[in-house]
Order: sequence, then C-alpha cells, then structure tokens
Amino acid sequence: MDKNNTRKVRIPPPLPPGHTAGMDEYICDSLFEQAVGLAYRSFADPTDDHIEAVYHRLVLNHQWGAGEDGAVTMH
Repeated sequence: MDKNNTRKVRIPPPLPPGHTAGMDEYICDSLFEQAVGLAYRSFADPTDDHIEAVYHRLVLNHQWGAGEDGAVTMH
C-alpha cells in the first residue's frame, strides 16, 4: 500500500477568528431578554446556568435562522 498521498485537498482554509459576520449589541441584548423570558416561563426556578444555556441556544438559532425552536427543550 502506497502511504504517500499526492492528492491536493481543495478545501479552503477557514476564516481567522473575528472575520465572520457578528451580531450587533441590539441583537445580543434582544436575544438575552428573550432568553430570560423563556427560562422563567419554562423552568420552575431558573438559575443563571439555565438562562445562559437558553441564550447560547438562541444565538445558535439566530445564526441558523431558526427562531426560538428547541431553545428550552428538556431531556
């Protein structure tokens, strides 16, 4: 078996951190307020960890264009 791989990979290199489109302060604040509201409606006694987890999911959903679907799904 020939261990020398001479094929060239055609995957472009990733962008360096900080070179992707970001969210402005208004969107971040809106998502955080939405996360607080969802956490208090969904959990009996939400902690900061609950709110932070919901916020991170809302940010991900915002990037995917998914709204708040699945942000407070419990397993």
